[in-house]
Amino acid sequence: MNYSIKTAFLLLSIFCISIVHAQDDYERYGIDDSSKFFIGANINAFFPNHNTAVLYSGMPSVTQFNIPYILSRPENQQTFDDFFRAPYQVAEYPLESRYRTTVELGLHILYKPLKDLGFFLDFNVAQLDYEQFFTMQVDDPNNNIPGPTLLRFPIIGEENRFNLNLGIQYFYYRGESSRAFISAYGNVNNISMQSNYIVIDNIRYDIFHLNNNSADLQVGGNGIGAGVGMGFQFDLTEVMLADIHYQLTHAQVNLTEQFNERGLQNSLGIRVLWKL
Repeated sequence: MNYSIKTAFLLLSIFCISIVHAQDDYERYGIDDSSKFFIGANINAFFPNHNTAVLYSGMPSVTQFNIPYILSRPENQQTFDDFFRAPYQVAEYPLESRYRTTVELGLHILYKPLKDLGFFLDFNVAQLDYEQFFTMQVDDPNNNIPGPTLLRFPIIGEENRFNLNLGIQYFYYRGESSRAFISAYGNVNNISMQSNYIVIDNIRYDIFHLNNNSADLQVGGNGIGAGVGMGFQFDLTEVMLADIHYQLTHAQVNLTEQFNERGLQNSLGIRVLWKL
């Protein structure tokens, strides 16, 4: 049974369980006579999985258009020779390839046919930043220090992520003006590399990646996944409410045909909703 079939089976099981609970709620409460449609916006702290971050490292193992390739290109050779003024080579790549924690912004639509059951749609976007350093070894006999000169230079990456979540919310606790919920959802995502480059002597040198057998600066692709979440919701006014929520998503991240990974993504945020 492949991943997508397992995901569909999991979501279907959760959906059926929720429908059973919703039917019990209907028998106890009847259909909710308050607003059934809600729309709002959320802001999250997004903690991405770092499995794909190594693609931005410029190492020969992840792209043939790596840092040594940039250094050896004929059009760059004289520029680097004039800058280093001695034999040079890459001494060390980034020790730990990681994305920065970033802000995720999104739109949330909620439909509640029953008091304790809701169906929701999320549209979330985030820009991930990769900022690391690599080290160059310069064998300068006149540097007046034992051993070679070691110089560090930045290596930068930027990546856009779009996540669409479609799922259900079950409100297992209801207070006078607050309620708590759990959720389950399916995920569809689009990943797009925006840039990847090194900077030497204030000059930018782009790192290309192989995609569909051609060099590309902006690789990317689509993936699927599933997730669960929890939150606490409270009323702000008669027409406005807010919630604090956490989501854990296991998703496929496709950047190139040769480089795709699965991993856990976390987000923690706050959402404001308006009753329609």
